Amino acid sequence: MLWGGGLSLAAYRQLWDEVSRSSWVRKYARFYVWRDSGGRVLSSMKIYRPQIRLMDREGRCSVLGAIYTPRSRRCRGHAADMVLASLDEIQNRADLAVMLFSDIGTRYYSKFGFGALPAVEDTGRLPVRPVAADSGLEFRPARALDLERFQEAHAISSADRPVAILRDLEHWEFLWIRSRSFFSRVKDPSIKHNWHAVYREGEFIGYLITVEGRGEWNVREVGSIDGDPATMARIVVHAASMAYRSGLRRFYTWLPGEILDRLTEWTIRSRPRKRAVPMLQGCESTIDTLELERQDKAYIPFQDQF
Repeated sequence: MLWGGGLSLAAYRQLWDEVSRSSWVRKYARFYVWRDSGGRVLSSMKIYRPQIRLMDREGRCSVLGAIYTPRSRRCRGHAADMVLASLDEIQNRADLAVMLFSDIGTRYYSKFGFGALPAVEDTGRLPVRPVAADSGLEFRPARALDLERFQEAHAISSADRPVAILRDLEHWEFLWIRSRSFFSRVKDPSIKHNWHAVYREGEFIGYLITVEGRGEWNVREVGSIDGDPATMARIVVHAASMAYRSGLRRFYTWLPGEILDRLTEWTIRSRPRKRAVPMLQGCESTIDTLELERQDKAYIPFQDQF
């Protein structure tokens, strides 16, 4: 399975049966196939339509995902024809922008007018003597009832980003269902997927989403109700001390620079990503794709990878 994350075909179908029942997917996600005159499938893809902010504009963004051509029909321009047709359709419905996440570099999609947004991955080892956990913080396993608080914290935490996916409560419910559905089918019992609500003195202050397993601590997203990178860094540092005590030593993350800069005890190696590179083009003449490419805070969290 190319996008199945190691799931069997049957498990992947079960996953999407569950995910497709979410109200957000029913409204804003579709599967498409590109056929020839004889009805043969030449290429396929998904299109999602989240709400997005670009600088001072807000609107729907079409996200192209899972673009695929069967091996026997490749190198004939079928995927290109499908992408061009989809771009025409998107222009007709007046979406604000089009986005995709490329696993094949940026050259191919740049031919269609897409520009690459900043895309960095950060790896390293957790400190040998981790900073002591903040005794004032309490991590609780998240429940569906917490998603409204997650929504508020994410909106505040991303308020100053020039590019941001704006998640309403239905969007958060889709992410919750997608994550739980996928990890419930992963056969490796050593892999743990954690959504944590974070409290201080009984008050909700933020959230943290991580994956643990195979010696690695993967930090996928953090947000705080005050939107302060220092608060988010404290949440990460506290969780890192717990991860270290549980035997994890390596970490992997896409955290934004304003949080990483505060992890002063960590040895961090940053490098451009080769996979899941976000690429975007504006659908209106007033949106300057090149200007968006130059925005070093145009950070797209892992959870927004479609």
